[in-house]
Amino acid sequence: MAAAAIGNTISDAAGIFSGGAVERLARRAGVEEPEMTTEQRNHKTTKVWQYSGQLVGIVIGCTLGCCPLLWMDPNEGARQRREKEREEVFESVITKVQQLLQGEAVGLLLFDQERGELVASHQSSNLPKSFKWKATEGFIGHVANTGQFVNIADIKDEMLYKPSLHDNFLDTGITVQSILCMPVFKDGKVHGVVTVINKMGNSVAFSQKDEDVLSAICSHISVALADEKQSFQEVIDMCEQSMKTSGSPEYSTSAASQRMATLFVPALEGIRNVLGAEATTLMLLDQSSQELYTEVIDGPLPPHRTPVGVGVAGQAVASGQLMNVEVKDHASGWFVAARHKNYQGSGLDVRSELVVPLFDTSRKCLGAIKCINKSGGAAFREEDVKYVSEVAHHIGMMLEGPDAGLRRVLALSRQRMQEKNVLQGTLGQGAVLCNLEKAEYLPSRSEASNRRFSIDPYVTFSIVRGDPLEGGPGVQQRLMRARNKDRKAAIRRFAKSGTILEDANPSWNETIAVALPQKYRDVPVEDLWVYVLLWDYDSLQADDLVGQTAFPLLDVQAGKLRQVTPHKLAPIPGQKDLYNLEHARIWVSVSPFEGNEEDDA
Repeated sequence: MAAAAIGNTISDAAGIFSGGAVERLARRAGVEEPEMTTEQRNHKTTKVWQYSGQLVGIVIGCTLGCCPLLWMDPNEGARQRREKEREEVFESVITKVQQLLQGEAVGLLLFDQERGELVASHQSSNLPKSFKWKATEGFIGHVANTGQFVNIADIKDEMLYKPSLHDNFLDTGITVQSILCMPVFKDGKVHGVVTVINKMGNSVAFSQKDEDVLSAICSHISVALADEKQSFQEVIDMCEQSMKTSGSPEYSTSAASQRMATLFVPALEGIRNVLGAEATTLMLLDQSSQELYTEVIDGPLPPHRTPVGVGVAGQAVASGQLMNVEVKDHASGWFVAARHKNYQGSGLDVRSELVVPLFDTSRKCLGAIKCINKSGGAAFREEDVKYVSEVAHHIGMMLEGPDAGLRRVLALSRQRMQEKNVLQGTLGQGAVLCNLEKAEYLPSRSEASNRRFSIDPYVTFSIVRGDPLEGGPGVQQRLMRARNKDRKAAIRRFAKSGTILEDANPSWNETIAVALPQKYRDVPVEDLWVYVLLWDYDSLQADDLVGQTAFPLLDVQAGKLRQVTPHKLAPIPGQKDLYNLEHARIWVSVSPFEGNEEDDA
């Protein structure tokens, strides 16, 4: 704009000094200025037309002078500045990442999805100035396609390792041993990959701290890649997506994970020797694809993946139940020739299979231990099942993390705190005892969601303010948030029964103590209710809420619910047609906690 204004000024000045020349050219062309007397020249009408003509000429000249603006891009300058800033950011990123993570080589590759390749944008000095990488190859391609980062301590142990790609990386003489690749997002899609090769110094693998540092840096790269200036909320969303990037489960082996994997190898070897099995595998759950993949193998099996719900292992994880089957028995329904003959191309014909799921503290499935073919052709015995179940308990704790033991102690303490003899004198005024006897005609999953088995029911009891049956949609989400928060409390707000697997007519015969929350101690008893919820346990996802009922605490304290009687279950708002509760009944009684009166005396 400034250049156009200056040009316009110069053209106007030139017009003033060239006015005489223009008039001479006009006279030569036969355009003569009319003869006028001095009086005529000074006449008002003459002056008006004279000045009007000059004004029109100046306006036309200025308009023509502004015409170049029609071909100018007003955003070009901003784009050039942004591109310059972007280049400076990327060059700084490569240098800083190499220093902070102590990597031998670093590269930023941008993803060309149309051509299916990644193109080098910036790289450390020991990599070629420009190179391309196929999106179908190696760990870099895996990250570009899945959006999950990869951290490998020793790539030669992995399926994606190729000597032609990694032993002389891009003809630089670099032999790739450890690698950390992190995706860069733009508009919710993978737009590039930052690759760090070979951890230098005293460490042999990139750590979890390295993962966090690179994830934070990738969030800044995402912001720098934006074509236009983003709002603060857009920047926050992009950073959040980068920071929440999960590791690709089968290719996320930091140094700590690598050390854990080395412990699993002798553990599986021990299981195989004790059981006399032909092969044992530790299979972990990939939540994104809902598949089990082999983390550690002892025996002649190759690495493989199994969809949840398929085969013995898939069914065990889907149902959250141990499975011990003889697949050689065609009548059992487990034998599938295409699957169990020459299993996974190993040469083994599967005769018997023992699969024990691995659980975390909240009993969500992490994977499974799979044992194949008991020696002698027999099925695995009861003592084998007991032994593998005990091993699975310990491996589940290892997989859950270093504080898993403390979490399990806390869960056990909370479970014990529901028992009357433990809680004697500790519940306070308003606590109740719930006697859960049984339930009948509970809906099956097939009625609710076309799943195969009956529900795995359990019941929770709590004291709430106001009639909970009058709540609107969103009940399950609110209750799940409250239960997650409740897991940190010493005394549960939600007292929970045991879970009975695959039973539409379960019998519990449990007596469960329910404390009155501290925040309700001063609330009139007329406003309080005992809230009873029926849940369906899910080993993989959040548990499903099936039905509900509630009793006024005033009636409980009056002794109106001391006798065990059947009660109808009401549907959850927003999912009335999901479960058929027409005939479902739950046998329960609720009475005041008598220990309170003894303590007060």
